[in-house]
Amino acid sequence: MMRAVGTVARLVAGAAGTRKVVARGPLALAVLCLVTLPAVAQSARTGPGAEQRMPRLTCRAGYLDFESVYGLEGVRAAIRQALEQNDAAALTFLTERLAEVIGQDASAALQVVTWADTATEPELSVLLQGVRGAEAVRDARVVERLFGMAEGHSDPGHQTQALVALETQPRLDGAAMDRLATLAKKDSRVTSVAMHATRTLGRVMDSDFKNAGAVTPYLARLLDIARGSGEDDVRTLAVEMATYPAARLDDAPVRELAKLLRDDPDADVRELAALVLSTGRDTDVVLQHFAEAFRAETSLCVRWAILRYTLRAGGAAALPQVKEYARQDRRLEQDYADFKALYDAGHTDFDRLWLNKRMRHRCPEEAGN
Repeated sequence: MMRAVGTVARLVAGAAGTRKVVARGPLALAVLCLVTLPAVAQSARTGPGAEQRMPRLTCRAGYLDFESVYGLEGVRAAIRQALEQNDAAALTFLTERLAEVIGQDASAALQVVTWADTATEPELSVLLQGVRGAEAVRDARVVERLFGMAEGHSDPGHQTQALVALETQPRLDGAAMDRLATLAKKDSRVTSVAMHATRTLGRVMDSDFKNAGAVTPYLARLLDIARGSGEDDVRTLAVEMATYPAARLDDAPVRELAKLLRDDPDADVRELAALVLSTGRDTDVVLQHFAEAFRAETSLCVRWAILRYTLRAGGAAALPQVKEYARQDRRLEQDYADFKALYDAGHTDFDRLWLNKRMRHRCPEEAGN
């Protein structure tokens, strides 16, 4: 017997052997089932090689009765029953279960993508979330099938869910990055597809950077999106995704960010560009870009962003440049005084120093921005 109260459990079916009970997050399966687990799992049939079955369960609405043979068809039947009864706890469990059943089997993943191709919401999301969580999502055939759905399906919902399923890739080659960038820049009345293509590129970049230190090829495409999209929200997201990896940037992306800081018509894009620009390797070049952009900038909120990111890049040594900003725009005089006092008091780390800085501007709500 196992504890059923206060424990979230999930049954994991292996290729052979007894099933284990694994702790899971917030009460999903505890809500779904009260489980009585015998010492040995029951077998679906007798004899050598007999496939193992789940232990006998007392489950609400019998979702797992459909899955007694642990096949994809059974999981899908259980998902449909959970959807009919609007059972969120069951769907949480069954989405994870679907990923387990797919595992490393690319053929199984392709079968689920085929189902998803004609499914409607909310089944569509559940099916592709299962693919997203399976190891087989990394198989080249599955990746290509998801790209095909993202690029060619007539329904934007299918396109966006396929892009979400691609987010768990550990890395992308140049051709795949270009395909995402093309989707992100494509003129369309459906902004969600472009937004998800941008987000997918950024999330895989973050993963690849953490695992292998790769950032420049992804960043080049994100900045291409920021230059080439006609949608403010897409350009903003492209630059925002560039903030995710804690990477020091080389000359090429620094130049592109400086152009965005000077030329983009949207203040949010310019402010984010200033943030990313502050991570450039060559501090002197970064500070020069900031000085030039500040003189041309008309938005107080973007000027305030340039001021603080100047100090983020250059530290106390950049205080004379910030003093010049305050001379050009008297609304920033007290900010200069605040930062100077903090540096004079011995603060050196910008992130900690920033916590002690009084906020004097209501951005982005400042009038006139």
